[in-house]
Amino acid sequence: MDDVEGAMQTPDGAWRVEVVRRQRARWYRIVHGDDVLDWLSIAAVERILDEAGVDRRQLVEINPSAPPPRRTA
Repeated sequence: MDDVEGAMQTPDGAWRVEVVRRQRARWYRIVHGDDVLDWLSIAAVERILDEAGVDRRQLVEINPSAPPPRRTA
């Protein structure tokens, strides 16, 4: 079972970055709408957010147990 140790998201909730742990392994996960990118390094997270035009300075820390926001169509 994976444990989410920490999470940050954009103020609008469109992008969420999670720090995930399973036993001794630790990695990052990005949630964007229905897309989930898992087993990422911090460099990969930075690259993906930069390529998407997400200003990483705008990410806010959130409760890691909070569900990702629902997307409206």
